[in-house]
Formats: sequence, structure tokens, C-alpha cells
Amino acid sequence: MNLEKTLTICTRSEDETLSLGRKLGQKLFFPSLIALMGDLGSGKTVFTRGIAAGMGIKDVVKSPSFLIVKEYSGPVPLYHFDLYRISSSEELDFLGWQEYFYSREGVVVIEWADKILDILPSSRLEIKIEIEDLLIRKLIFLPRGDKRYEKLAQSIKGEI
Repeated sequence: MNLEKTLTICTRSEDETLSLGRKLGQKLFFPSLIALMGDLGSGKTVFTRGIAAGMGIKDVVKSPSFLIVKEYSGPVPLYHFDLYRISSSEELDFLGWQEYFYSREGVVVIEWADKILDILPSSRLEIKIEIEDLLIRKLIFLPRGDKRYEKLAQSIKGEI
């Protein structure tokens, strides 16, 4: 891991996590893939809700735990995966995950992405969300592959 490319941001409330997601959503390029990792209750869905709002999506984003993927329409579509209930990447084969990850013109956000590292595209923005205490979250942005993810992380850094 190249530490020079990582970005760490602490949020101090759910609203700040939402706002950070909104800033990211406003700056995304298309197509892009955001791989979220973090414990239960760390704020992955809140952050995704912010991304959607920043993309101009009007629907309320909820965790699609029982569906695995939920599609949201907007100026650019959002494909929201929640992999909490799966145990391996093979369980996604019936969904046609390759089309989502490699062919769709939009944004793919994957909660619990650490469960499918073996099939994730090499170009992505990983964001690890760590629980520091009841309200504080540490978000670690790890750009992978495509240089646009590095620029994206740097543009977020310029906003804080």
C-alpha cells in the first residue's frame, strides 16, 4: 500500500459521514466503483446515502441486505450492493456481477467489499470505515489502479 496515496478523514457524527459521502458523490467520475469495508454499524449505508444524494438521486437509500443489490435511478444510476449475508464471491454468480462491475455506466457501491476481494476490479476506490467511538468514524480512502481514483481522493482532501 502506498501511504502517500491514502487519505484519512475522521467524522464526528452521522451527519458529517453523510456530508462526506455527499461530497464524494458530487465529484465521482463514471463509471466508478467504491468498495466499502467496515464493521456492522460503522456507517457504510449512511456514507452510501450521502454518495447518492451527491449524485442527485432523490430516493432514500436503504441497506439492500435481503436483495444484495438495489438500483437507484438518477442523472447517473447507482448500483448499491450489500454483501453482509454472503460468505463467498461465488454467491454473486447468479446476479451477473461482471456486468455491474465492468459494463455498467454508473456508480457501483459495495458494502462488505472485503468479502469479494478476489473478484473486485483492480481499479477502484476502497474506503475502510473504522469505529473510533460511539460517534467518531475514521474513513481511510485507498485509491487502487486508475489514477482518477487518486485524483478523486485528493479532491476530497481539498474540501476538508
